[in-house]
Amino acid sequence: MNLQRSIIMAMMCCFFIHLISIPLKAQDARFGIIDLSGSCIPSDIPLLNEDSVWVKFGDLIDRPTLLSFVYFKCPGLCSPVMDGIAELIEKTDLTLGTDYQIITIGINYKEPLHLAREKKASYLRTMHSDKAGDWWQFYITDSASVKRITDAAGWEFKRAGNDFVHSAATIMLTPKRKISQYFYGTFILPMHFHLAVADAKNEISDASRIKDQKYCYNFIQPLNKPYRILVNSAGIVTLVAASILFIWLSLNPGPGKIPGRNSYHDAL
Repeated sequence: MNLQRSIIMAMMCCFFIHLISIPLKAQDARFGIIDLSGSCIPSDIPLLNEDSVWVKFGDLIDRPTLLSFVYFKCPGLCSPVMDGIAELIEKTDLTLGTDYQIITIGINYKEPLHLAREKKASYLRTMHSDKAGDWWQFYITDSASVKRITDAAGWEFKRAGNDFVHSAATIMLTPKRKISQYFYGTFILPMHFHLAVADAKNEISDASRIKDQKYCYNFIQPLNKPYRILVNSAGIVTLVAASILFIWLSLNPGPGKIPGRNSYHDAL
């Protein structure tokens, strides 16, 4: 009986491990951030601004710049990232346009410029800053340029049906277009941002102080159904719980048995 119970528990453990391995494999395939602190973003990348004028990326950068990548019909993290930027503008004691600027670039080359304008307008209506209209700039560009600038920034993404797999992270650039550091997540602490702007002004590149990557929806390609990838800790907790259950059931005698004494049928 104990042997049978052990075999059953071992099979259960294998099943749990299999369940854990699925999200972990999916996590390995996720697209996140490659830390390229100290690298420069090319200056000749063309961008289409809100006035339908093509400009070069290098001509825009003359002060610390918070760079973000989004797509405007994103069902996941893009809006929270921009919400965080809007909140940062309102909360920081730094002056937008004087101490820093913000550039948001659309990664979906199929989205028209009016979506960028509409997204920006929706934020301006809720903000009190009179500087955001001029110094939080939205751009779109062609697919080749999107690939160039995101690769240079270490910001990975992948198309999944009509959406994209990507992380939630923004990037601080120095006035010489050098990557100073990354902000992970959808919210930037004002004190952290203040320090980052000071570093960028001095052309300092440093490892990010806070690393807590969040990911947009991933997709199962054949079914095109979004699902959230489980975090490692959940798998570890599940495995530990299954192990404890296995040990407890192995040591605990079955119903009607007394430890150390064989049953009537065993005696026969």
